[in-house]
Amino acid sequence: MANNNNIWTVLKILNTTTHFFKNHNFENPRLNAEMLLSHILNTDRIELYLQFDRILTSGEINQFRELIRRRTAHEPLQYLIGKTEFMGLTLNVSPAVLIPRPETEFLVERTLRLREKFSSKGCWIWDIGTGSGCIAISLAHHWPECHLLATDVSKEALEIAIKNAEINNTISKIDFLQHDILCDESPIKNTIDIIISNPPYISLEEYKNLDPEIRQFEPEIALTDFGSGTIFYHKILSMIAKNLNCKFILLELSGTCIDEVMKIPWQYGFDKIAVFKDYNNLPRVLEITIN
Repeated sequence: MANNNNIWTVLKILNTTTHFFKNHNFENPRLNAEMLLSHILNTDRIELYLQFDRILTSGEINQFRELIRRRTAHEPLQYLIGKTEFMGLTLNVSPAVLIPRPETEFLVERTLRLREKFSSKGCWIWDIGTGSGCIAISLAHHWPECHLLATDVSKEALEIAIKNAEINNTISKIDFLQHDILCDESPIKNTIDIIISNPPYISLEEYKNLDPEIRQFEPEIALTDFGSGTIFYHKILSMIAKNLNCKFILLELSGTCIDEVMKIPWQYGFDKIAVFKDYNNLPRVLEITIN
């Protein structure tokens, strides 16, 4: 956005920024412009259309220019405004946590379908690798009878998840725990009803070729297992097979190593296996039922 002494109204700056993003081949250039400007002005996007003639102050313009600079360097929009939407809830995000994806909403929706299999007393669910808390918080919100354990190896991620649970009034339903699923002993000693996870399933080779907007800004430990992309599937399923009573397991799937992942449950004696495709017709959720 050019630096000049012209008067900048909401409409003018939106149109100029949209054109700028379009020329830089950004998807949804108008949405990017609106989200950044509404963040600077601390207002809803719809309010921008009621304030087209509002004149921005020099301070607001400078703040906006800085966000444009960072966005042009492909810093994710969600990190720039510090929040995102997931399952109808607003969540804080930062580079300490993976940005929640619509694909993970499908994982939550599949889990909510299990509600009818449990009594009104609800059930216990373990969310492994909770990150922003998006899975645990949305389950607690939409399934009030359930109780959750949400674990993550990252202390910084847990701090954000706890804050998100407080904002969305679910903190009383979730126990948060710093825990390394690959190294630490299981925090569950006997029985858990459901285990759910969106594990780091991108292989190291795939990670090297990710879009810069993902690779340069989102936490690598939430994206890749630094190996084949199947390490967490092996760890979770082997743990359950050895010494943990569990009724259902739901794991988000990688779009690239489905065949390899599908061999893993059989290796640990699980045979009631289902795969559900998401709204893009891609295999997305591995669901295992245990007797």
